[in-house]
Amino acid sequence: MGLLNLVIIGIALVGYAHGASVAGAVSGKNCTQADAFHALSCAFRMQDFGSKIQELDIDDKSEMKEFKRSCDALDNCFKTIGHCEGFNDEDGKKAFTMVKTYCGTVNYVANDFAACGQKIDNTNSTCYDDWDPFLDDEDLKDKKKVEEGCKNFFGKDQCLKKEILQHCSKKEWEGFRDHFIALNNDVMKQCDFKNVV
Repeated sequence: MGLLNLVIIGIALVGYAHGASVAGAVSGKNCTQADAFHALSCAFRMQDFGSKIQELDIDDKSEMKEFKRSCDALDNCFKTIGHCEGFNDEDGKKAFTMVKTYCGTVNYVANDFAACGQKIDNTNSTCYDDWDPFLDDEDLKDKKKVEEGCKNFFGKDQCLKKEILQHCSKKEWEGFRDHFIALNNDVMKQCDFKNVV
């Protein structure tokens, strides 16, 4: 897909997925032995999810079906063991929030935004094809590059906003904007978008 390289975001999640601690969940006083076994299962799910998202092809329906199943399973994990130590601390909550946001964004792009994305893709838009909102680790160390990247998060001079409004609708723009701002806020934490309209 020309629109996004969601792999970059996926790679950022891998560290969190592998870092989710299970040790505390097994011995927590709020957790039963069944919770402890479920926590171990969830930890393995999280690691598996982290490795699979690096190769996700959002144009492949069967991969997307499996991806959605993984997202639902991890959401269920958080609901059922979120009270356990190791999953209710800041790192555990952060990992699950990141997964939930990433899942929502990928599902949005692959499903809800697909028709609009195809319309823009058909125009051979350089703004759309070249759009890559997230900086790599090296660029994140350079304050000027971060500033420039945030200023052009939705393309140079907000060109992506203009194209979505022109070829789709205001509602499509708002959905697109909201999903990627959430992805930035919950996962990448690269820019401050208090005044983006």
